[in-house]
Amino acid sequence: MLTAYDVTEKGLEASRPGEDGAIAPTATWLDLMRPTQAEDHAAEAFLGASIPTREESQEIEFSSRFYSEENAVFVTASLLVGVDRGEPKLMPFTIVVAGDRLATIRDEDFRAHSQFLSRAAKPTSGCTSAPAVFLGLIEAIVDRTADMLERIGSVVDRINADIFIRDHGGRRRDRQLSSLIADIGAQGDIAAKARESLASLERLVQYAAVALPPSFAKGAHRARMKLIGRDIRSLEDQVTFLSNKIDFLLNASLGLISVEQNEVIRVLTVAAMVFFPPTLIGTVYGMNFERMPELDWPFGYPLALLLMVASAILPLIYFRRRGWL
Repeated sequence: MLTAYDVTEKGLEASRPGEDGAIAPTATWLDLMRPTQAEDHAAEAFLGASIPTREESQEIEFSSRFYSEENAVFVTASLLVGVDRGEPKLMPFTIVVAGDRLATIRDEDFRAHSQFLSRAAKPTSGCTSAPAVFLGLIEAIVDRTADMLERIGSVVDRINADIFIRDHGGRRRDRQLSSLIADIGAQGDIAAKARESLASLERLVQYAAVALPPSFAKGAHRARMKLIGRDIRSLEDQVTFLSNKIDFLLNASLGLISVEQNEVIRVLTVAAMVFFPPTLIGTVYGMNFERMPELDWPFGYPLALLLMVASAILPLIYFRRRGWL
């Protein structure tokens, strides 16, 4: 799907195609989502530069993601998408700048893009030029990443409460640690993908600052570019903090599981030690030998019961004094 936009004083407006279906020459921004071959050719004719394929956008080499060719600059970032659907993944997002025209290539819709379009359509958006559209789009992506990090932080805080906060009875909340580990793993996966996305955005901004046309890096545009770079670095620090906290919670969960397992083993061991002496005494007096003097005693049976009870109580008293119970 190809959508063309005009940059006007009133903000961003969808451009009407020509009579032959060609892209209007007044358009400034082309947005391509899973473009067809015909749309690729139309965009290439409009920009005067080749549109990279999906396979080329997915290359991880720096030279494949950031380069200049045919009087156009190509930059590609990995964007974190699908978090709201519970299917986080990284999507290549390519921006092509050719003079005062630009194009974006993506595989699917994402929240930052929709938010940017809703803001850019307003007269107060400041999207009155191709550099403003470029910077506004990058800012929307960074803002959306910040929102996702805040969401991760809130989920991590909830997991922290579920792990460490106990009720008045001193018991852990009903939620099982095994299910919490799954939640921790999910948040760790999102944080790792967010880190990779921020790293690619930082490289994009650094390359764009030196490779884009002069109109993209002068005056207020240069200041906005530097501010975007600082915001990305601060978010990288935040995701590092969150990753460390997630690692701590994972280790704490595994440690608590080990403690609970040891507690079960300890209880079973104490129970075995309590019941072993009475069992031994009962086994001794359950033997069918003829010459057992206790069998002829009038108080032999009560004495055997007393020995069983005493042999069970004495270990309990000993364990409690040692602090094992």
